[in-house]
Amino acid sequence: MAGSFGRAFHGLREWFGGWRLLLLLVVIAVIVGGLLWERWRHPPLPEAAQQVETSLIVDMRQTTYRYAGAPEAIREFYRQALPGRGWNYCGTQATAGCTNLPKLIDRPAEAIDVYRQGGDAGAGPTIEIWPIATSNGQAFVTVFETRGK
Repeated sequence: MAGSFGRAFHGLREWFGGWRLLLLLVVIAVIVGGLLWERWRHPPLPEAAQQVETSLIVDMRQTTYRYAGAPEAIREFYRQALPGRGWNYCGTQATAGCTNLPKLIDRPAEAIDVYRQGGDAGAGPTIEIWPIATSNGQAFVTVFETRGK
């Protein structure tokens, strides 16, 4: 098997030329690195997330999904997952200085958890998570990612 890989690599080198093959490998590495970085910088989704939709709205990225469980399970998932990515629980939208979103009438401020990056003095980006219990025992979840004030 190592021999066939070596022959394939040698064939690619002959076809592309030495420097072009090296350039191709660098380009592939940069693309893969960029995709991994893009995936890492956004909040994770639970494995059981269904009907995931993402939209960009001016300075905000909004992701919605359904989850077969209670809102408390979603809250716990993010309380465990986000600190490892540099995000700290700030409080809810009702906590002074936490949210970057305007207070809206159709959602209680206490129902939306807000996360900020470590050392943020209240002007940087936020991740705001709003799980709502549905009548069929699932949760409808909206995750807001804001850029800052």
